[in-house]
Amino acid sequence: MTPSSATSPVVPDLPEGPVPSGADLPADRRVASLLARLDVYRRLAEHRSAIGVADGRLLWLLSDGRPRTLREIAEALRLEQSTVNRQVNGALAAGLLRRFTEAGRSARLVEPTEEGRERFEEATSQALGAYADGLAALGDDVDTFLELFARFADAYGDAVREP
Repeated sequence: MTPSSATSPVVPDLPEGPVPSGADLPADRRVASLLARLDVYRRLAEHRSAIGVADGRLLWLLSDGRPRTLREIAEALRLEQSTVNRQVNGALAAGLLRRFTEAGRSARLVEPTEEGRERFEEATSQALGAYADGLAALGDDVDTFLELFARFADAYGDAVREP
């Protein structure tokens, strides 16, 4: 299936076998190398997904079952309303979302269609399955990895938020 509201990213050819992790590099460059490798695989997963990235973000937000206005979507996703309008129109045209009015509200609401929910579940299952496969490769080290990864992500976030 072709993503509806975005063109497919260009995904570079992936080398056969494991990509070098730069074991001889300093730790900061090694993590940068690993994150670059992960980004290549993430883009490949996005390219193969049943839905596009923008559609996925919209459907993820709306997966809680609460319809939203364009303004609410823009605020939640921290995007310009014009961007959200374009993305929602693409998802509407693809049959992933529906727009409707509710008595007592002047703004129209947006919610997933049945097709949108099904395609979101398919894409989410595929993505989570890939994560599960990666975690399974860690065996008994999964909890340690997740704890360390969370600490790293938090510390990295702190570092990039500082002036």
